[in-house]
Amino acid sequence: MRSIIFASLVALAFATTPAFERLFEPKTDYHYKFDGLVLSGLPISSTEQSQTRISARARIQSNNRDILLQLVDIQLAASHLPDSELMPVMNSLEQRELSNMYKKILELPVRAQLKNGLISELQFEKEDTEWSENMKRAILNMISFNPIAPRDEKLGSDEDKEWTEDNTAFFTNEKTLEGNCQVAYSVVREQKKTIVTKSVNFDKCTERSETAYGLRHTSECPECDNQTEVIRPQTVYTYVLENNELKQSEVRSLYTINANGQEVMKTETRSKLVFEERHSIKSHIKKVNGEKEDIIYSSSWEQLVEDFYKNGDKSDAQPFAVFPLEKKIQLVKSMIDRIQEEEQNVPETAHFFARIVRIFRTCSVSQLEKIHDTLYVKADKKIQSLLDNVLAVSGTKNTIDHLLAHVENDEVSPINVAKLLKTIQETPFPSEAIAETLIKFAQSRLAKKNEVIRQSAWLASGSVVRGIVDIRSIRPFLREDKREIKQKFLRTFMKQFEDAEATYEKILALKTIGNAGLDISVNELNEIIVDKRQPLSVRKEAIDALRLLKDSMPRKIQKVLLPIYKNRQYEPEIRILSLWRMMQTRPEEPLLVQVVSQMEKESNQQVAALTYQMIRQFSQSTNPCYTRVAKDCSKVLSFTRFQPQQSAFTSTYSLPLFSQEAVSGAQFDFAAIFEKNSFLPKDLHATLDTVLGGNWNEYFAQIGFSQENMDQYIFMTLQKLESLEKESTTVVRGRRIQAGIRMLKELAQKMNIRVRPSTRNEKNAFAMVYLRYKSMDYAVLPVDSQLIEDLVERFVSNGKLDFSEIRRLFNQDHKFEAHHSAFFYEVIRKFPTTFGLPLVISGKIPTVMSVEGQLTLELEGTEVRMTAEVRPSVAATHVYEMRMFTPLFEQGVKTLQSLRAYTPLKIQVEAGLKKNFELVYKIIVPENERSIVTLSTRPIIFLQHPGFAKFNNVDSEERTVSVPQWQQKTQEVEKTENFLGLEVSTRGNILRQHSVENWLLAEQDFEVTVENKNRPAEFVFRMTASPLEKTPLSEIKINNEIFEKEFELEQERSENRRESFTKMIKNIQKEQGYKSFITLKFEAPRDYQMRSELTTVCDKQVRMCQWTVEVNRSPIFAEEKKDWTLRSQLLAIRPEMPSSLRQLREQPHREVQLSLTSTWGSQKKNELNINAQLQQSKEQKKYERSMEREVRGIPEYELLIKAACLNQVNMVAEYKFTKENEETMSRIFNLIKAYNYWTVSSRPEDNQENRVVLQLTVEPISRQYVNVTVQTPEGRVEMKNTQIPRVHLPSIAQRATKYQYTEASGAVCKVQKNQIRTFDDVLYKTPLTTCYSLIAKDCSEEPTFAILSKKVEKNSEEMMIKVLRGEQEIVAQLQNEEIRVKVDGKKIQSEDFTDYKIERLGESAIVIELPEGEVHFDGYTIKTQLPSYSRQQQLCGLCGNNDDESTNEFMTADNTETEDMEEFHRSYLLKNEECETEEERLTEKKNYRKYERDEEESDESDESYENDEEPQYTKKYNKNSEEKNQMVKKTQIKEQSHRICFSIEPVAECRRGFEPESRLTKKIRFTCMPRHSTNARRLMKEARQEPLQLDDYTTSFVESVKVPTACVAY
Repeated sequence: MRSIIFASLVALAFATTPAFERLFEPKTDYHYKFDGLVLSGLPISSTEQSQTRISARARIQSNNRDILLQLVDIQLAASHLPDSELMPVMNSLEQRELSNMYKKILELPVRAQLKNGLISELQFEKEDTEWSENMKRAILNMISFNPIAPRDEKLGSDEDKEWTEDNTAFFTNEKTLEGNCQVAYSVVREQKKTIVTKSVNFDKCTERSETAYGLRHTSECPECDNQTEVIRPQTVYTYVLENNELKQSEVRSLYTINANGQEVMKTETRSKLVFEERHSIKSHIKKVNGEKEDIIYSSSWEQLVEDFYKNGDKSDAQPFAVFPLEKKIQLVKSMIDRIQEEEQNVPETAHFFARIVRIFRTCSVSQLEKIHDTLYVKADKKIQSLLDNVLAVSGTKNTIDHLLAHVENDEVSPINVAKLLKTIQETPFPSEAIAETLIKFAQSRLAKKNEVIRQSAWLASGSVVRGIVDIRSIRPFLREDKREIKQKFLRTFMKQFEDAEATYEKILALKTIGNAGLDISVNELNEIIVDKRQPLSVRKEAIDALRLLKDSMPRKIQKVLLPIYKNRQYEPEIRILSLWRMMQTRPEEPLLVQVVSQMEKESNQQVAALTYQMIRQFSQSTNPCYTRVAKDCSKVLSFTRFQPQQSAFTSTYSLPLFSQEAVSGAQFDFAAIFEKNSFLPKDLHATLDTVLGGNWNEYFAQIGFSQENMDQYIFMTLQKLESLEKESTTVVRGRRIQAGIRMLKELAQKMNIRVRPSTRNEKNAFAMVYLRYKSMDYAVLPVDSQLIEDLVERFVSNGKLDFSEIRRLFNQDHKFEAHHSAFFYEVIRKFPTTFGLPLVISGKIPTVMSVEGQLTLELEGTEVRMTAEVRPSVAATHVYEMRMFTPLFEQGVKTLQSLRAYTPLKIQVEAGLKKNFELVYKIIVPENERSIVTLSTRPIIFLQHPGFAKFNNVDSEERTVSVPQWQQKTQEVEKTENFLGLEVSTRGNILRQHSVENWLLAEQDFEVTVENKNRPAEFVFRMTASPLEKTPLSEIKINNEIFEKEFELEQERSENRRESFTKMIKNIQKEQGYKSFITLKFEAPRDYQMRSELTTVCDKQVRMCQWTVEVNRSPIFAEEKKDWTLRSQLLAIRPEMPSSLRQLREQPHREVQLSLTSTWGSQKKNELNINAQLQQSKEQKKYERSMEREVRGIPEYELLIKAACLNQVNMVAEYKFTKENEETMSRIFNLIKAYNYWTVSSRPEDNQENRVVLQLTVEPISRQYVNVTVQTPEGRVEMKNTQIPRVHLPSIAQRATKYQYTEASGAVCKVQKNQIRTFDDVLYKTPLTTCYSLIAKDCSEEPTFAILSKKVEKNSEEMMIKVLRGEQEIVAQLQNEEIRVKVDGKKIQSEDFTDYKIERLGESAIVIELPEGEVHFDGYTIKTQLPSYSRQQQLCGLCGNNDDESTNEFMTADNTETEDMEEFHRSYLLKNEECETEEERLTEKKNYRKYERDEEESDESDESYENDEEPQYTKKYNKNSEEKNQMVKKTQIKEQSHRICFSIEPVAECRRGFEPESRLTKKIRFTCMPRHSTNARRLMKEARQEPLQLDDYTTSFVESVKVPTACVAY
């Protein structure tokens, strides 16, 4: 009965078991034929592939739910063949011997559980090895499938319905050999067959045995990820069942490398399991009772290797212990011998270097010591350097330990130690043990003794820590507690910071933290940033230390830095740097809106200006990684009306060079931050960012400079040196300076002015130059006060340079020999394949560089001579490969791009100053030497049998893959020429079309050789420059035809103009001129020479100049039989500089004349004669006539500059060219026309032969549009309204360049009537009285100037100015429409102004020069201009303190801030018996007002004297009522759906802040034009800036408009 019950239960169990679980019946032996194929090659049909074929018979026996698998009859074959069959037969490939040991291992059985159709709980024999286990996993993986959909995936099917009757498709998660990933099933029934297909989605895996090394140097680029996926795996399983039996299982996996969306390399695995027979068990497979394991690929071996690399001999196991040391030494020695066989570095040298690195990574410390004793000690310098670099590049714990051990024995020079530590920074195997070793070395006796080594060790330790804690999607095999590691190293680095006393030591600690990129360091860094007790350089460095956290925690960085940027209590440098770092986090639009909002209300002009520039730069970026940020920045800028006022050099510039298709390119960034109190930049850096195939290397390279107080220390040092000069030369001047200072101090005492001490401490002066590579700080060069003092002490004696010490330094002879080897980058990625073998994808650039030679420096008198003989040799190879490895075989595909260069040279440079300055530069090519540059690229497939386990020196079977379609993209070159005595040969094939995929797949071999078979070939460049010497100007001959008919103006004026011009030329030629010349000469072998000479002749005032260029060279080209010569002469004559508008109007000749004559050629000469004239267009003249009203003083000068602008060029060219040159010029002209196709119109004309007339006119108001007319012999071409960047128009009334610089970049304060606009652009109203008020004063401890002003009379707007400048007191006043000047009480005539550094400006204004800057005065307005760096925070007076802050302008004389403007004004009032205080005006509150920014914008036009608000003296000549001062004239615009209409004459409107009090109706003419026309859009833009002059336009209609006659404030 029991037996019946038991049998019934078993039958019931089988009945309820899914059919697919009954694939293998108990007590049955199933035989399957297993065929496997691995292919490596290019994804191009008909190309050769490396193919390895494995065949075996798989026995499967079942025991209920357990199955046993055993492989028998195992065979191996491999060859290089085209991929022509799905599974080639074994006989078609070369048979490979499989050792008995490997056969026994592969034949060991495996036990597994089959549950729900899926394989789990695998058990292996103890003798089995991991590589064999994984191959057996691959076969079991082929019978693991569960085609029943989960409950939530079933589409209405009956749960109890037989699974084979459904055609279904669903998704589920499943464990396969490649990981725990989402899989997609489809089940299709075809008659008796059921076909199940399964594919793997690798984007949705929760577990995968995958890792990567060397990726920490790239930044995240979300916009690029979808387009630039480099590695794409694909796996598809196909199962065929019949009658619930598995008849066939097939799996195909494809792993490809992609470049720009195109596959360039592939590895493919194909496995097939075919049912052969079944029968009862005759011999049982041995049962296995090992530990239970998962079906997922086992990476225990990889974990052991990684542990060994990271922890060295202290790791849990020694995975490479089976590899004998003798074979390693033998291999390394053989490669060293082959390297020494070559005199120069060749690509094979780089290959051997990479192979030695691979061997050294497998060595223990004792093995490395043995190699050191055997090979290193006996080797020459080159091999020793190579082995040192091998240790550093290997980057394992053992190689680093060994390297540092023999560094501490002083076996390596300090400079080389620093270079090796830089290499260690990039180790692909960073670990806690390596970081601790580097920190210990940084604290060692050797490091403390040498700062270069100590600095490099600390920076390297930070970079290694970054590698440990870096967050990447691909994790290392070894799991570590990163939180504990972070805390440990942060404590170490912060202790280094806290123990530091010097600024440099603190910065070094922060750079170490920055290199580490510790996210838990944010709070500590924030505390340093906001701690004002820390030096400013330290706080800036703390901000910089956040740079590596921008990807991992952008919100946190924004949370820290945004409040700092918005807080005006922090220094501008801190705020600006905070914004820069915040922008690197790619902020979103809401945060950018806050930044723009802060910019609009920002009180610091410098911060506001740089904020605008920074956001604008990001908005214009073409970097694919900033696509979203660029759009957001453009959007927020479009909603702001802010325009930067700061015109100093604080700015950022960017040069993006990106290819959107290739998602690659580079960006060069330059940033400079200057401050008003410094002539040195506070921060200066140049950065190179790269994106290569979507891999973003931000800060790929950066060089920067930062300083604090260093300029003050340099200035103080120079003053000390001056004081060392002889006393007799300075005693008189010293007394006079002291007298001036005493006078200024007495003034300060009278007015109770407290000295503004300098906020800068010269003792804390610090500067540094730093180098950054791949976002890591590589080197820091600190410059502090002690270093400068040491240099001064060494090279300066008694205030003069000690030339004996300099000669000792120069006159030395140095022989040098330097060798360096490195991997410019190394990236390794490993993951499993469905064949059970690991696939390694790696890329690296092994490079070997050598340079030998001799350097000689000599200093004799004023001559310096340098001679350098160098023999540089470089070999580099870029290797990108896919390699599948196992002890049975290694197989793969790789691409190589090799470069080799050897260029022996001797260089001599001589510079000397005798009568002339002479510079001689010689390049000497040695006799019987060859300079070689070779380039080769090729794709290679390779096989190696056996694999790595034997560690034998078995050369791979390599085969270059030739791809016909890629070879068609190359061209053959073979040419030999004799060039200047050198035989230059070029041969080989090189690409015609360049792209990443072309460089990877095309086969190229290109070589350039330069050989000198004769005596040493000298190439000499010689430059001679003469000083200025006097010469008569009569030698300048003026051509009578300088005035062309096209240059004629109105008839009456033309005659007067010629007379005036002739008279001016005669007067100039009577004066003494000055002449200088520069000669350039080039000499080469074979008597080749080229000589050019530039001669300049000018008058003293540079009104007339003539440049003559003469060039003569020997024939080069075959068609040249004579010397090629060029003679060109350019004559430029500018008109007299008008000093007033009246003089400008009355001046007959106000054009600039240019004349160029040129002749060049060999046998056939080309001739070109050009006459050109810079003049005013009709539109500019109308603009000038609109200024007809009478103005005087400073407004007159400002109007004069605009009115005297020249905006039109008329040019006439007569030519006689050779046919070839004429065709070339014609092609260029056609190209220009095609480029501007939409704005060009042309018509045929019959004009004079060999004559071209050109007219170029710049629109004078916006200066952003040009009209060009060209008249050629064949026709007339016109380009209308072509937009260009805003240009600067030359003005014939412009002052000297040095004054223009101050006007453009300096700080300006303007006092006019009762309004003052301060240096920091704050506009306020205050009552000036008949007592002197202090306008501006140097309030430092050693003052240099003071400016005071008062009203001449109570109810007058006329002012008197007093300037205390050193020991002089200058008083100026307007009398009888002329400025009268007294110096120390003595009247000065206008012709003597220059003796007192006073300049006339127009007819009724003067300029008084200050020690720094100048003062403009016209009797009604005082305009003080100071350089941007002048006395920041040490100025006082009504003009403010010039500190870039608009919120602290009202600092009283005793240096306290007040909001009471009356108190502020009274503190700077100089009361004495000569004046009446006018208490009523001073106490009246309505006389004080500070204008807000929006009011300033409306009043901004008050600064320009073209509007109706004018000072009192102007009203003497213009009968304008007071009400008109509240009105402004604007062009009225009426927009309609299809057209835009403009008022032809400007219409009066009330200014902002005023409203009409009374109106009258006036008829206004309007002109209209189509809305879509370019002219309409241009006029719309211009009308927003100033009124338009449209008198020449036709009237479209007339409309009555109400115009205000009076305005009142509301």
